[in-house]
Amino acid sequence: MDEVRLGIIGGGRVADLNILGYLDHPRCRVVAVCDLSEKVAHRRKEEWGADWYCTDYRELLASPEIDAVEILTPPRFHAPMVIEAARNRKHVSVQKPMCISLREADEMIQASRETGVKLKVFENAVFYPPYVKAKELIEAGAIGEPLSVNFKVGSGQGGWPVPLKTYLWNLDYKESGGGIQVYDDGFHRLSLARYLFGEIESTKAWIEFSLGVIDAPAMVTWSYRDSPVLGVWEINIAPAMLVKSKYYPADERVEILGTDGYIWVTRCTAQIMEVPPLILYRDGQSRAYDDMRDDWGDSFHDSGGHFIDCILEDRDPFLTGADGRALMQFWLAIERSYREGREVRLAEVAP
Repeated sequence: MDEVRLGIIGGGRVADLNILGYLDHPRCRVVAVCDLSEKVAHRRKEEWGADWYCTDYRELLASPEIDAVEILTPPRFHAPMVIEAARNRKHVSVQKPMCISLREADEMIQASRETGVKLKVFENAVFYPPYVKAKELIEAGAIGEPLSVNFKVGSGQGGWPVPLKTYLWNLDYKESGGGIQVYDDGFHRLSLARYLFGEIESTKAWIEFSLGVIDAPAMVTWSYRDSPVLGVWEINIAPAMLVKSKYYPADERVEILGTDGYIWVTRCTAQIMEVPPLILYRDGQSRAYDDMRDDWGDSFHDSGGHFIDCILEDRDPFLTGADGRALMQFWLAIERSYREGREVRLAEVAP
């Protein structure tokens, strides 16, 4: 294959980021765009230099001009779209969260295996350069033996404009599969937790609902199957706080403690703190990593480019469908934990 001919299904807000790695890849060509809104589909076609557009995703999936698709729709549409894409022999990158149930995840994985196509869950956080560097430092022993990882997320107001209808479907469990903080945005943290230290063994969660619909404040803890590391994740919202961000108004920070020191990733989506994006502390001294790419868009760019490379080189993408399923199981264990008020082992969660 000399190039990957790509179709995009869904032209909403996040598509501005998902498209970056595709437009910049020398062996990828955006051929077609699909959106329910003809106005949006036409606008995206013009912006991205695509050959044509449509409003019915089935038309795009049936086209022999398409080798692979990027699916950017609400989670409840993911399973049928991925399955039909696989049946049409299209490689698939599907926006996280993967779907809304383990049963759907299994059906998506099975369809891709039967037809031999790649199935990638588009998760950008694990491609964010400061997180990638943090993992490299951990594996190199920069902080000794890891002891804990702590995620802290605070959301406010500001950032880029997002259509009201987007927020509304995010708040609807039937549309999104879960809450906007712990489930939708939270999949970044779930994927990072697993990316850094491996498979999750059990979790304990406490979740309150602000305004009756926003799943915060919340606290999630977890243990690992093959690591003694303790995981902690704090989520809160501060509606009156102006968050300096080019993107969504969410300030994310990560602190990783080891026997010999600390690693701090000080930002991701937002730019609240005017400090280096990555700081290492060891032997009484701090080292600042301030010469790396640290725009949130960089993670989308690299994730998209990775998908194209995997198709061209015939290798498994990251995250695979199996990875996405494991994250669904993690989320479902979190949901069961806060509903039942107890620690839940992931092995308890079945389709």
